Amino acid sequence: MRARIRTIVAGLATLAALAVATPAQAATAAALGTAANPFTIAANSGCGSSCDGKDPSVYAIYYSGRITTCSADAITARVNTSAGITLELRYSPICRTAWTRVPSDYYYPYIRSYYPDGRLRVEYNGFKGAYYSQMVNDANLLAEARASAGPTVWTTGRY
Repeated sequence: MRARIRTIVAGLATLAALAVATPAQAATAAALGTAANPFTIAANSGCGSSCDGKDPSVYAIYYSGRITTCSADAITARVNTSAGITLELRYSPICRTAWTRVPSDYYYPYIRSYYPDGRLRVEYNGFKGAYYSQMVNDANLLAEARASAGPTVWTTGRY
């Protein structure tokens, strides 16, 4: 009985210590290590191959004193608008990563990463989220967005 009371008191002491955290600390602590934000890294020169295959909308990084995701600063680096499709190669300057975005689930997305000499480094295909693929490292590399619908394949230029 005494051991049980000690365990309960220790648990209450832990809860009390957590309760005095500031709201910002509590929000940060809750965000890290959750399914929504499974990883946190310090991004100084990109996140390298640790970003390969990850979801750009939830992969969390610590950058300039704040936590953000790779998709938060994304730009469209290349686009292909032929035959009615808007195929986008998305790029994150903070993470130095790239991924494919398609306009609907009718198109099947691919992302390819190439070494500077043109050799294929890695390819991911399929949806990671709503209308986009997984990320690939793009630091000192090249990426190309691809999409298919049946036998037709669209590509963007490499970036």
